[in-house]
Amino acid sequence: MQDTPHSNILGMVPEYLAPRRVSTAMVESWTESMTARERVETIATTLSEPRTANWVAEQADVEWDTAKKHLDDLAESGVLLVTEDETYVPDPTRAYFDHLRELILTNDREELRAELEAIADRIEDWKLRYEVSSPEELEATLAEDLPPDEIRDRRQALRRWENSARSRDSIQTALQLYDDIQSLTDDVPATIRLEGAG
Repeated sequence: MQDTPHSNILGMVPEYLAPRRVSTAMVESWTESMTARERVETIATTLSEPRTANWVAEQADVEWDTAKKHLDDLAESGVLLVTEDETYVPDPTRAYFDHLRELILTNDREELRAELEAIADRIEDWKLRYEVSSPEELEATLAEDLPPDEIRDRRQALRRWENSARSRDSIQTALQLYDDIQSLTDDVPATIRLEGAG
């Protein structure tokens, strides 16, 4: 991990389905370094809501038929789900298990445990700062007569608290599965494991 070990773990948690708007500069850069398939996959696997092939094609800077072909391939392989109105969205179950796998293969036990401690510290800080014992209680304070800056601060803290709680749950599950997943990769060469983890 990098200089800030916990940021790497948190950056992968429920935000693995976070939406991305791609800038013109990014498109110009990645059209030179990534294939059409890679661009479509990058966009499609980070969707937070169902999107059409047209939308993905525009974001990935590819033709509609190219986007459609690669999206259908991703759906056939189980990475994406196709809705009744022919839009695409990442399979949340697949994304969840891929996320657990990445947590396990890119972090050792101590890093995961350290992140749990950091999450516990943050949650305790929010409890003390806002004099509440749960995210629900913090949310209830948003209806109080508070200055706008304080309401914004509490809303941000609420989002971070909810994300931290989900992160904690994922990390706890990863720790429970740690030995099983590691044992499955014991006989696989390290270089292959590293490539597969990304």
